[in-house]
Amino acid sequence: MAATVLALLLLLCLAPFAAAMTELFTDPAALLDVVFSSRVMSLLGSTVAMGLTTALVCCLVGVPMGRLLARSSGRWRGWLALLVPLPLVLPPWMAGVAWTSWLPLSGFFGAVFLLSASLWPLVALFAVRGFRSAGRASDVATLAVGRSRARWSVELPMAAPSILSGALLTFVFAITDFGVVDFLSFADPDPFVVLSSEIFQKWARLESGSQAAAVSVAAIVPSMLALLGVLLVERRQRGRQRGQAREIGRFEQPGPLAVSGLVVVTLTMVLPTAVLCVWAFRADDAGPTLAVARDSVFQSLGVAVSTGACLAVLGVLLARLSLAWSQRASTAMLALVLLPLAAPSVMFAVGEIRIWNHPLNPLADLVYPSPILLVLALTGRYLSLGVLTARALLLRQDEGPYQAARLVPRPGWQRLVFLRLPMLAPAMGLAFSLGYLLSMRELDMIVLVPAGSGTLAHRIFSLVHIASDETTALLCVLLVGLVLVPLAAFRLLGVQGVDCEGPDGRP
Repeated sequence: MAATVLALLLLLCLAPFAAAMTELFTDPAALLDVVFSSRVMSLLGSTVAMGLTTALVCCLVGVPMGRLLARSSGRWRGWLALLVPLPLVLPPWMAGVAWTSWLPLSGFFGAVFLLSASLWPLVALFAVRGFRSAGRASDVATLAVGRSRARWSVELPMAAPSILSGALLTFVFAITDFGVVDFLSFADPDPFVVLSSEIFQKWARLESGSQAAAVSVAAIVPSMLALLGVLLVERRQRGRQRGQAREIGRFEQPGPLAVSGLVVVTLTMVLPTAVLCVWAFRADDAGPTLAVARDSVFQSLGVAVSTGACLAVLGVLLARLSLAWSQRASTAMLALVLLPLAAPSVMFAVGEIRIWNHPLNPLADLVYPSPILLVLALTGRYLSLGVLTARALLLRQDEGPYQAARLVPRPGWQRLVFLRLPMLAPAMGLAFSLGYLLSMRELDMIVLVPAGSGTLAHRIFSLVHIASDETTALLCVLLVGLVLVPLAAFRLLGVQGVDCEGPDGRP
């Protein structure tokens, strides 16, 4: 088992990364000349500043929202929990189609606004878990030191590791994003440029491969440092979060300030999608447009479902193995699955292309032109998220019933089918939903992988560069619907973690 898992990780995570970086060997001098050039250093500063500002804004919005979701009750909270993932569904560059109709978004602050409006739910979802785990301790501390002091000295420090993980992942997603900067740079005489767009220019437009790899090294450093922080947090927290996720002893009612902020944040969640829906209803040729996009829809669905299935199986498998292995082996495995997330998506896609289009690869003719390559690339890129989310649920899972069942003289397959699989179902469902969602909204890799040209996201991105009209809005709404329908189905099926609900289905 260990050898098979290691072979899969090397194929999915390490091989594409290494294949892209082999370009450095063709011109070793380019590494120092390019990385330490004034242009790359300036782009590195702009990229890190954009990522840090985005992470800060996401924390300012996501942490209070996460606490509100974790500590409040009422019917409104159920609707809010359902809406929170909505900004993650709509890619930030796609939301920009709606936002730019009111706001003159451009440059650094335009990129920060679009990225923050899309990524803050990531911090909120991590914060919900942290505040749930810290809730009962905070309630006890309130009796001794008062509510305000208990929040700052007990509740927030206990939730801080989860919040920090969400903020670091937000930073990584922000600095590796290409779509937002490209969207804002189109038709801008003085475009805002970051490392991701520089890498795309050099690799996608067939400029020097060694220079593209060198620029990628500069982009990888801040991502690796951030993911190292996630790894350290994960290692330190191992075994400290056992028990049910819902640990809240006493719920609170939001005050006037919280309600005002809640209204503003809710508007930012709903407004872009609502505007796109209004534009879509104005389309005169909705039928022909949807008919033309039918093949793109089927290809996107096939890729997203396949990627979600891969993340559900591999993510839960690796999560269970990481909890069973020694701390050193577990840390090494997590570092390996986090590696693709540190690489710019364009670079990772180039690595996949080099592997599966190599003349010595006997499967090149089968894999390279087919959607299989896109599934492999997306699985490797987002496998770490499936592993981390599955670990978060498995760490809180009570193993007592399964251990008790082993004492009963029953066949092992019955324990697997009737006990183990139902226990793993929430983790697998959450990993699947993440893989499905991220695959449907992916842009950076599909612009390079051959099969990506047939996806719905690629079709929309091509139309955005022509005109942001009703046709574009109609396809954007179609993509949102294709993501929201499965998420709603998961909510009806009671999959934990999809909409911030507790394991008992209540707030």
